[in-house]
Amino acid sequence: MAIALAELRQAGGYRRGMAAQLAREHGGNERSWQRAMTEARAQYERKREDSQGQGGARPAPHASQYTL
Repeated sequence: MAIALAELRQAGGYRRGMAAQLAREHGGNERSWQRAMTEARAQYERKREDSQGQGGARPAPHASQYTL
């Protein structure tokens, strides 16, 4: 999965055919690379969302924080 994650980072995100390309470059069957890519995509997206959430934006206040 580390290779798939590195490929995603280098490409700036997922592109169709990445698993097939990794299978050609590194060996193994394409289905194994598809599974690795699926896991890597999930991790990549989580880290991307986490980094976007740290841009200073605050979450919306909870309803109990409003005063009438």
